[in-house]
Amino acid sequence: MSSSASTSTARSPWPPSVARASEILRTQAKEQRTALLFTLSVIVLNLATLLGNALAFRWVDPASMGVWHTLLLLSSYLGIVRFGVINGMGRDLPFALGRGDVARGRRLAATTLAFNNAGAALVGSVFVVLLPAFWSSGTAWRMALPAIALLNVNTFYLSYLQATFRSDSDFARLARVHWVQAGAAVLLPLLVSAFGFAGLCIHAALQSTVVAAYAHAVQPMPVRPRFEPALARQLFATGFPLFLASYLQTAAVGFDRVILLSRGTVETVGYYAPALAVLSAMAIVPGAVAAYIYPRMSYALGQGQVAAGLRGTALRAAFVSLLAGLPVALAGWLAAPLVIARFFPQYLASVPAVRWSVVSGLLWSVSPAANVLGSLKAWKSLSLYVAGIVVARWVAPWTLSGLYEPLEGVARGNALAALLVGALSLVLVWGATRQGAEA
Repeated sequence: MSSSASTSTARSPWPPSVARASEILRTQAKEQRTALLFTLSVIVLNLATLLGNALAFRWVDPASMGVWHTLLLLSSYLGIVRFGVINGMGRDLPFALGRGDVARGRRLAATTLAFNNAGAALVGSVFVVLLPAFWSSGTAWRMALPAIALLNVNTFYLSYLQATFRSDSDFARLARVHWVQAGAAVLLPLLVSAFGFAGLCIHAALQSTVVAAYAHAVQPMPVRPRFEPALARQLFATGFPLFLASYLQTAAVGFDRVILLSRGTVETVGYYAPALAVLSAMAIVPGAVAAYIYPRMSYALGQGQVAAGLRGTALRAAFVSLLAGLPVALAGWLAAPLVIARFFPQYLASVPAVRWSVVSGLLWSVSPAANVLGSLKAWKSLSLYVAGIVVARWVAPWTLSGLYEPLEGVARGNALAALLVGALSLVLVWGATRQGAEA
C-alpha cells in the first residue's frame, strides 16, 4: 500500500488545485504578453501614421487636401449601407465562440461577408459614378475619386476581417497586420514627395490593398460568402442598435468639417487637415483598446460573467488609453507651432486647430469604456451616450466657431465636447454595470 501511494505521488507531484492554479497563471501571463504586443503594435502604427501624414502636408497644398478630406467625409456617411450586420457579428461571433458553437460562428461570418461584399461594391460604385460629374472640377478631383473608390472597397473588407479576430492567438495575428500597416504608412511621404497629391492617392489605394490582402492571408476564420436570410435578420436585430450608435457617432465626427464647409470653403477644410491627422492618430490607441476588450467582454458574458465583473475592465481600458495618449498630447501641444512653421509653412494657419485637437484627442481616449454598454445591450444608456455625442459635437463647435476664428473655434469646440462626453460615458458605464449586478 505504501508502494502504491508512493507511485501515485511520483506521478502527480502537484495537487490538482495547485496544478490548476499554475495553469491559470500561465494563461494569464500569455494573455498579458499578447495584450502587450498588441498594444505595442498599435503604438507603432499610431506613430507611423502620424509621421507619414505629417510629412505629406509638406508637398500637398491645402486646396487639394480639402478635396481629399471632403471625399473622406462622404465615405464616412456612405457607411450607412452596412446596416449593422458587422456590428451584430462583432457581438454574436465571440458570444457563440464563448459557448463553444464554432459551426454557428462560421455561418455568422459567411453571412456577414456576403452582405459586406455587396455594401463594398455599392459604395465603391458611388465614387466611380461621381467621376464624370467632377471631371471638369480639376485634377485633384479626377485623381481622388478612383483612389477613394478602391480605398472604400478595401476598408469594407478589412473591417469585416478585423471583426473576426477574437482569441488571444487571433490578436497576435492582428498585431502583425498592424506592423504591415505601419510599414506601409512610412511609404506615404516618399510617394508624396515624388508625385505630390497623386502620390497621396496612389498610397491610399496601395496601402489599403496590401493591408487587406495580408489580413485576408492570416484571417482566423476563412469562410466563403454565403447569405442566410434568417441569420442576417438576427445579426441585424443585434447589430442595428450598435450600428445606429456607431453611425451617429461617425456622423458627429464629421460635424467639424460640415461646419467649416458652411462657414468657409473646401480649402478651409484643407487647412483643417493637420488637425484631422492629429485626431486620427490619437484615436488609434483607443480604437485598438476598444477592439481588444469589446469581444473579450462579449466572450466573458457568453461564459456566464456578470455585469459588475466588466466594470473594472471598462475603466481600465479608459485609463490605459488616457495614459498612452498623455505624452503624445503634451508633446503635440508644445511642438505644434515650431514644427508647422519649420516644415509646413503653408499650413501655418492650422496651428491653433492642431493644438486644440491634441487636447480633444486626449479627452476622447476614455471612449473605450463605453463599449461595455454594447456588450450588455444597455440600449437606454447607449442611447443617452450617443445623444450626448451628437449634441455636444454639433453645439460646442458651432458655438465656438462663431466666437473665434472658425478653424480654432471648431477645434476648441471639439475639446469641450470631448470633456463633456467623457464624463457622461463614465457615469453611464458605472450605472449600467451596477444595474446589471443588481439584476
